[in-house]
Amino acid sequence: MRTLFFTLILAMTSCHADDEAKRALDDARRLASQGDYEAALEKHVWFHNHALSIERSYYGVRLSFALSDWIQLGAKYPKALETLKEIRDTKTSKLVAGQGNRELFHDVESINERLGESAATVELFKRLETSDLAFAATLYDLADDALLEAHEFTLARKYLGNPAERLSAAQYFYTEGMQFANSSPAHNASRQAVENIFAANVVRLMTVLNETGDKDGAKAIQAEALKTLENDSIRKALPQ
Repeated sequence: MRTLFFTLILAMTSCHADDEAKRALDDARRLASQGDYEAALEKHVWFHNHALSIERSYYGVRLSFALSDWIQLGAKYPKALETLKEIRDTKTSKLVAGQGNRELFHDVESINERLGESAATVELFKRLETSDLAFAATLYDLADDALLEAHEFTLARKYLGNPAERLSAAQYFYTEGMQFANSSPAHNASRQAVENIFAANVVRLMTVLNETGDKDGAKAIQAEALKTLENDSIRKALPQ
């Protein structure tokens, strides 16, 4: 869900002013292209640590494009990946020690996804569930992709809640998103982003239900979702 969600956020967010955070990210890209990898890494670390204190609307960029750039830098400069993993590990330790919050978990989950280490997100979620069940419940929508990738369907179902309510929420955000898209200069791209997000949310919901034995529930969600959006991925999500 996270990746598609950020696609929408980035589509909805207008260009940032030429503030210090934007300059740092632009500098990181420029320095990397010039081969000054150490300086580029310093800019990435600074942006990751300080962008949100300058402008909260960098939230999506920070956990999507900025991390992608960082990973690309790491392909040329291994120290960049080592540094990113150290940051991830430090934040993971804070969460395990009970010092974290949802935003910190989102940082860790996003870094794990970019590193191709989503299994670490599943492990962390399980550890947090053991120590603080209520906190883990607030993190499900951030961990759901990793849980499904690991085929942890039973665990996902535990935190899914009421499927009809989840579908209703997805339909609400779809309607709100389409209203924005219809007035957006990037009309087609925004509409596609909103549709992709809705379809992904529905398919995820159907998959959890189907894989935990509630095939009728999955079919009911599918039928209702198709009333909102005719979409091939929704229509083909269940085995025949």
